[in-house]
Amino acid sequence: MHTNLLKSTIARTLGVAAALYLGALGAQAATVNNTYIQNSATEIRGQLGGYARPTVYVDRNACGEGIPGNAVACGPYTISVGVRFLQGQENSYGNYVAKFILAHEWGHSIQFTRGIYKQAPMQELQADCVAGTFAKYAQTSLGYPAFIESAVRSARAAADYSTHGSPSQRDYYSRYGYANGLGRCLSL
Repeated sequence: MHTNLLKSTIARTLGVAAALYLGALGAQAATVNNTYIQNSATEIRGQLGGYARPTVYVDRNACGEGIPGNAVACGPYTISVGVRFLQGQENSYGNYVAKFILAHEWGHSIQFTRGIYKQAPMQELQADCVAGTFAKYAQTSLGYPAFIESAVRSARAAADYSTHGSPSQRDYYSRYGYANGLGRCLSL
């Protein structure tokens, strides 16, 4: 009897510990594929489509970037992304980071559409700000769990202290968009 009680107690304790550990790691990353990316583009279009309506090309090097599998906007009508790159970001930083990256590139499409050309790193930081507004929209209007923390970790990791800004700048402008909205981002 004592042995069964001890086994039951250990199993419950390990179950709680395992749940806490898995919770700390986050859920398994979403599978990023063409459907996930196009659905994300539709969601982003719901918020930002009045400002720019680019076509999102997946694994096609639509911007002539040469190196497949990144994320880049090359004009008001074209965003080119790679599944492997976006999946790696999701795996490294958490669910919905790919949506944030796509919204960042959408921010560049808005800049192209509106003729906004800023000196480095403000061009990138303004796009981070726009992506932050989408993170808020996704949470409040689409029912996604908050993912701004994961998105900021990804943005900070991509900082280069020149064209993309410093980690603290990327953090600040992503959160600024999340807190203040698109109008404030476009007036930066």
